[in-house]
Amino acid sequence: MVLAILVASLGPAAGQGVIEERDRVLLGEPAGRPLAGEELRQATEAVTSLMRCPVCQGLSVADSHTPSAIAMKAKAEALLAAGYSSAQVLIYFESSYGEFIRLEPRPEGFNLVVWILPGVALLIGLGLVWMRIRRRPAAPREAEKPEEDLEAYRRRVREEIGR
Repeated sequence: MVLAILVASLGPAAGQGVIEERDRVLLGEPAGRPLAGEELRQATEAVTSLMRCPVCQGLSVADSHTPSAIAMKAKAEALLAAGYSSAQVLIYFESSYGEFIRLEPRPEGFNLVVWILPGVALLIGLGLVWMRIRRRPAAPREAEKPEEDLEAYRRRVREEIGR
């Protein structure tokens, strides 16, 4: 049911290259130039690879073959063909699906944790390794000259037994 609502929200013109008035109200005037041909295909592939399929969730819209992903790809293509930028296309889909639609969260607010935490963990790990290497004990002195220790031991034994 939710899928039907999501697909319906894209409108019947999603695959027909028609930009509705509500799209213009939401996005404003196109920020780019109209695209066509191979350039349009590449731009569509690039922007839909940044969006999560609402059905599959593990795939991008570009990689998914579900009806909703196909409709979303057609709508993205129509927006790009009309001259809207990739950022405007992402804004369009975020208005319907929220930030969830992005495969990579924006590096702002609480999302900074997702971007910063791996680096912090790496630095902590490198620091622990460095401290461990630095604390490595020096080789014991006895191991350096075993002959001298053996001779001292023999001398003590001889003294104890009286020879």
